Amino acid sequence: MNGSRITQALLLLLRLALGYTILWAGVSKVGEIALFALTVRGYDVLPLVLVHGFAVVVPWLEILFGVCLLTGFWTRSSALASLFLLSSFGIAIGVNLLREADITCGCFGLDGTEGSLTGALVRDTVMIVATVILYFTSSRILSVDAFIGRDRGR
Repeated sequence: MNGSRITQALLLLLRLALGYTILWAGVSKVGEIALFALTVRGYDVLPLVLVHGFAVVVPWLEILFGVCLLTGFWTRSSALASLFLLSSFGIAIGVNLLREADITCGCFGLDGTEGSLTGALVRDTVMIVATVILYFTSSRILSVDAFIGRDRGR
């Protein structure tokens, strides 16, 4: 395997891992909107009037972005949108770390076992780096974008 093929294989693994993780996050929340809304409210970073709308929309966005990343469809756009979403999560987590808040992440499932805010911030940072890599590169293997020619000139 030459360097380019190895790079493409690594980009594929990165795209699939990120897509699966984001999809999993959305699916784990979509059936428990009320609990997710309580988690969002616990972060105390959004005005109360926005909490319910955020809790309804975000899981579906995560599902959409995850599916797009898994299939390699609109990969750059999905990576950029995921970057903004993950950055907003990182800010909320960071604010609550500074406040020394005693809350759970609510990132993957809502049973309260997903770990500390510090761990969530580390995980979020790794995912942000992955979105930036995917935005500035082209993962062509097993990609709808490559199949339909959306990644030409890259």
